[in-house]
Amino acid sequence: MAEKKTVITLVCERAADLNDLLDSQGNITDMSDVHVVKFPCSGMIQPLMIEAALKAGASGVIVCGCQIGDCYYREGNKMIKERLLGERPPGLKKTVDRRRVIALWLSRMQKQRFISEAKEFVYRMQALDIAEAAVPKTEPTKAAPPSP
Repeated sequence: MAEKKTVITLVCERAADLNDLLDSQGNITDMSDVHVVKFPCSGMIQPLMIEAALKAGASGVIVCGCQIGDCYYREGNKMIKERLLGERPPGLKKTVDRRRVIALWLSRMQKQRFISEAKEFVYRMQALDIAEAAVPKTEPTKAAPPSP
């Protein structure tokens, strides 16, 4: 069985209110495999942060900002949305597995929707991890030395 990996959540502190769900380490108490990192605005989230989390071994990344059109800082959520879609630089590198990144645009009151979406995403990441672990890794073949 594949090792249980963490899903990193990069969340605007004014989006879905997750404060009462977090333990002292920033993990969601009912979903210990989901770690939350809060930002003043989702516009501060850079694609490089998502890439770094995945490279460090995270199973997936959830980006969560305010509802589009309702950003406390005017357009932060629009900026990260455009970066994730590749419509604004800097964007995600082409090598990033897009199946491992989701974006949620939620109001403070949509905590239950966040929980539901996060549980579904964790389930999908676990299935993807298991499927990828089952595929044998092949070594690149070395060219045979030239014959004399």
